[in-house]
Amino acid sequence: MRYNCGVDSTRKPPEWVSKLAARASSADVERIAKSILAAVDHVSSSRWDAAVQRAADLPGDVRPEKIKALTDSFSRELAAIGATAGAAAVAPAVGTVATMAAAAAELAWFTTRAGDLILTIAALHGRSAPGVEERRAWVMAVLVYGGSAREGFAAALNQANTGLDVATHNPVPVATLQTVNRIMSRLILRRYGTRRGAVALGTALPLGIGAVVGGSANYMAVRALARHANEFFIRLPYSSIETTATEAPPGLRSGPIN
Repeated sequence: MRYNCGVDSTRKPPEWVSKLAARASSADVERIAKSILAAVDHVSSSRWDAAVQRAADLPGDVRPEKIKALTDSFSRELAAIGATAGAAAVAPAVGTVATMAAAAAELAWFTTRAGDLILTIAALHGRSAPGVEERRAWVMAVLVYGGSAREGFAAALNQANTGLDVATHNPVPVATLQTVNRIMSRLILRRYGTRRGAVALGTALPLGIGAVVGGSANYMAVRALARHANEFFIRLPYSSIETTATEAPPGLRSGPIN
């Protein structure tokens, strides 16, 4: 039996996903949303240096070889984590509350590692000394928009009423990027969270099926993320963020737009 566990957000979730999702309370949804944004903030604010070092340590002489090595390593790691999370659901003592908590934890870890992957690919593309808001924008653009990350980022700029064109090489002001990031933070649960939440819930399937779902879905998702991130940085022409602007305090970065 083949399960539709990819990252295509345009397809209607399978019936089993809908049934499992019905088990989630509003508190579960809120916890998952917070875990996603917290993971994005964490990786954006504190894991750039590690990404640069990871990029430098990758085997290969040219960028495609290094990206392949990175993708292979991350896909194996996260496939193993997904399979482990699914195997845990076999235990009869695992109830709905524990399953939802485990799903939120797995989603937060996957998001963190996805951010590590995206930032490492940014480093491989020679993006140097980005600020926290720029790193946050990269991570959210790829997570939210997938293969349309460049177009989605441009649309968010337009929605922010900036008048900027992502096709130019003009630096994007930090204040503008903060607005763009708030726009994307409103979308991340509905788009990325829905896709990954379906996978996290899928690991709760019994009889070992959850292990297959979690492992295979994570493997495919990582490979898609790497491809999307590579395409995003190839096609994203702006050179830098204006360094003279001031970043907002952490508590103001991901809040809703009124």
